[in-house]
Amino acid sequence: MRPVMRCRVAAAMAACALTTAVHAQSAATEERRTLRVDGVSRGFFMYLPSTYRAGRPVPLVLVFHGGGGRASGIAPHTGFSRLAEQEGFVAVYPDGLEGRWTDGRGYAATHDDVGFVRALLDTLERELSIDPRRVYGTGISNGAMFSYRLACDLPGVFAAVAPVAGAMPVDLAPSCRHTEPVSVLAMQGTADPLMPYAGGGVGRRPGRVLSAEQSVDFWATLDGCAERALVTPEANLSPDDGTRVRRTTFNGCRDDRSVEL
Repeated sequence: MRPVMRCRVAAAMAACALTTAVHAQSAATEERRTLRVDGVSRGFFMYLPSTYRAGRPVPLVLVFHGGGGRASGIAPHTGFSRLAEQEGFVAVYPDGLEGRWTDGRGYAATHDDVGFVRALLDTLERELSIDPRRVYGTGISNGAMFSYRLACDLPGVFAAVAPVAGAMPVDLAPSCRHTEPVSVLAMQGTADPLMPYAGGGVGRRPGRVLSAEQSVDFWATLDGCAERALVTPEANLSPDDGTRVRRTTFNGCRDDRSVEL
C-alpha cells in the first residue's frame, strides 16, 4: 500500500464510525498544546469544530502518527480536521516522543505512552464536553499498532479503534485482558512492503506482528463475535489503480460491537 493511499484510508475510519448532531457556536479552533506527564512535556494538536458548544457532549477521535512522523504531518494528510468540522467531533493528534509510540512489540521503553494518553483524555474530558462513550482511536503503522495496545491497556475507554496499515503485535496479545467489548475496523494492504500482511517482523526494531486475519480473529474472539465471518468484495471505485477492496465482517458481537477487516 502506497504511503499516500495509507493516509487517505485512515480518514475513511471516522466516516464509518461517527455520526453526530450538535449545535453551532463559533469559528473552528486549531490549537497546539503541551501536557506535562511524569516530568516530560508531551505535545498534541487539537481541532475543535465550529459546531462545538460547551455542555453538549461530542465524540473524540485520537489520531496517532506513524513511526518517525509528527502530529503536524498526519493532521493535513488524513483530512480528519475537515471531517471533524463536517461531522461535529473533536480531533486530537498526539505527538510521540522522538516520533514513535511504544506499541507493545516488547522492546524496552523509556517513557509511558499509555499513561500519556490516559492523562490527555483526563485533561480533555475535564476541559471540554466530551462524550466518554464515544472516544475513538486510529493511527497508521506504528500508530495503528499503538491503537491496538490502547484498546488492550485501557479497557472500557475506547468505543472503537481503527488501525490502518498496522497489525496486532505478537507480544501484546497474551497480555490483552480487556473486559469490555471494543469495535475494531482494521485496514491493511496485502502488498504493503512495510507491514507484512501475513505477519512477521516489522522494520528495524525487534518484535513481530500477527497476520491481518489473525489480528481481527483475536478481537472477534475477545468481543464474543459469531465464529463465521462474512467476506464481501467492495465496489472497485478506481479500476485503474491496480487494487481491489475486500471486506471481512464478524457479526453477533457482544454489546452490538463489530469487527471488520
